[in-house]
Amino acid sequence: MSKRGLYSMLGLALAAAVIPASGVAGAAGAKTVTLKDIAFTPSRLTVAKGTTVTFSWKDDGTRHNVTSTGRKRFKTISDRTSGARPVRFGKAGTYRYECTLHPGMSGRITVR
Repeated sequence: MSKRGLYSMLGLALAAAVIPASGVAGAAGAKTVTLKDIAFTPSRLTVAKGTTVTFSWKDDGTRHNVTSTGRKRFKTISDRTSGARPVRFGKAGTYRYECTLHPGMSGRITVR
């Protein structure tokens, strides 16, 4: 194999190791917050601007909502027992939220 061919292969291998699975370095991806066992999991999340966070109900029919409570707000997701709802976070800041049906069930998403 020529030096040029060897360098090309090494370059491709290095690129594959550095670029995340999304295919674009630094691209905003998708994340999930699960509502289960009367908790948001994870309860704290840091994402890049433009990331879509999907809230997913997995609490065996227990009713929950996702109510935005901080200075930075997103549209509240009304009471439900199953399914999933995506929320796109396009602006930097800290977004706090809670389930108003279960005191202490809260979380926050930091967008950078």
